[in-house]
Amino acid sequence: MVLGGEPGARLSRRLAMPVSGDTVLRLVRRRGIASSPAPRVVGIDDWAWRRGQSYGTIVCDLERRRVIDLLPGRSAAPVRDWLAAHPSVAVVSRDRAGPYAEAARTGAPAAMQVADRWHLLVNASEALRSIVERHQSEIRAVASHSRPEPSLPPDPAKTEPVPETSSRRRDRCEAALRLYGEGQPTKEIARRLGASRNAVRRWIRAGQFVPYRRAPGPSQLDRYISVVEARWQEGQRSATCLHRELCAQGFTGGYDIVRRWVARQQSEAPARPPSARIPSTRRITRWLTGDPAVLSPVDRAFTQALCNAAPRLKRAAEDVRAFADLLHQDDPAGLTPWLEAAASELGGFVTGLRQDEDAVRAAIAEPWSNGHVEGQVNRLKLIKRSMYGRAKFDLLRQRVLHAA
Repeated sequence: MVLGGEPGARLSRRLAMPVSGDTVLRLVRRRGIASSPAPRVVGIDDWAWRRGQSYGTIVCDLERRRVIDLLPGRSAAPVRDWLAAHPSVAVVSRDRAGPYAEAARTGAPAAMQVADRWHLLVNASEALRSIVERHQSEIRAVASHSRPEPSLPPDPAKTEPVPETSSRRRDRCEAALRLYGEGQPTKEIARRLGASRNAVRRWIRAGQFVPYRRAPGPSQLDRYISVVEARWQEGQRSATCLHRELCAQGFTGGYDIVRRWVARQQSEAPARPPSARIPSTRRITRWLTGDPAVLSPVDRAFTQALCNAAPRLKRAAEDVRAFADLLHQDDPAGLTPWLEAAASELGGFVTGLRQDEDAVRAAIAEPWSNGHVEGQVNRLKLIKRSMYGRAKFDLLRQRVLHAA
């Protein structure tokens, strides 16, 4: 039951009971489901058979913390029929999907429905995120005002490192002058340092290290320098495009000549101030709904400036935080005042809560949630992927239920 077909067959061979993988699967399918006590509190959620295409429903006993059934599809009909066949169910924990609410209402009308608190928080966050998306102009304005001050570029004469080849040449020159001062002949100095005798003679004649500087020579780009400078002033910064345009005018030089010219122009250009970083709507939503004390000073300043620039967004964020605090309490008495005082921007979210108000009240007052069901969905995915997603529904159901 745990290993399945081929892994189970490999284990059977180690146990001196060799069977094929198909035989193992036949035995798994043939085994009956053990009867379980009548469930009283169940959690219902969907799981992806093929994400975006087909889904199933998992039913868990929240008191005994085990899977009790898998249903094909996530429509209301199979869940309604299952609940009708189990009249002992007194509590149904579910997400806020309409089909599951309808199934619980028609299949177990006497059962208490409990909306999952995590899904309520997600719905509240999504409602606030949609409001944040409508305040892009304020977000851009606050981001531009909070742009860091540009710093002066460092002095290249102080920060530019000495090239490794120049440093090595300096060491060899100083060693040659020291050996020459000790009376060593030029030939011996060249042998010790691995340099040519002409180089040793140049060092001795100079008496000190002279950095090598390449004199600028003529370039094939000189005839077209006015053209590339004009295009540079027009905003063309691509060496590939500049090279293509020059070749169309008769330029026969290579691409590297143009690339080096562009790199030289970019290095000589003054540093531009950093552009304003505009946070994503998801990140802003997280800042608005989270604890301001855990934010960095920069993020906290941005959030405060945005709330000052958009008072309606500030009011909606305060209402969402108040709703989250309400879910952490055990008294649902504060739900009605919150629904009446909630900002108009949260109208769609508030309307949905009113339509499912009894389940929301139960979510505040009752200890049940779909947390255990989500964990069982992860275990189901592990079993499904161990069969490479190719198992039929009956085989997957057998393995999940027996593993429970």
